[in-house]
Amino acid sequence: MKRSAVLAAVLALAIASAAFAYDFGAFTMDVASGWSASVNGPTGIVMKDDKTASLSVTITPAEGNTAKTFAEAFAAEFGKSFAKVSTPEADSDGSYSWEMTTAAGVESHAMLAVEDGKCKLVVMTGLETAGGEMASMLETIKEK
Repeated sequence: MKRSAVLAAVLALAIASAAFAYDFGAFTMDVASGWSASVNGPTGIVMKDDKTASLSVTITPAEGNTAKTFAEAFAAEFGKSFAKVSTPEADSDGSYSWEMTTAAGVESHAMLAVEDGKCKLVVMTGLETAGGEMASMLETIKEK
């Protein structure tokens, strides 16, 4: 009897920590336990339930625009709500990345690429506390 109780407890713990697949429209992604998911237009938003971290993924048609054009436009738009936005810098693979900081000192990291005719933007906040969870979720993205 004790063995089946231990097995049941292990199974319950495995289920509790399991991710769930969420359909964001243009893509699906496994969302970790302890995180909530929502959609805002072409953007999938995943927020840690304790509000210490968030991850947003935007996938939209590039319509002939370059990664540089998108990076500059998104950085300018983020400049309206963040106290500090660094200049997007090109990475060796042609993607762009930049940092943003709120007036309260909360830091976010943005990465943008144009691939297969699509603009793909990822914004991560709370990397120091949840970077591993975010990386694991990002690895599960399946575009439609």
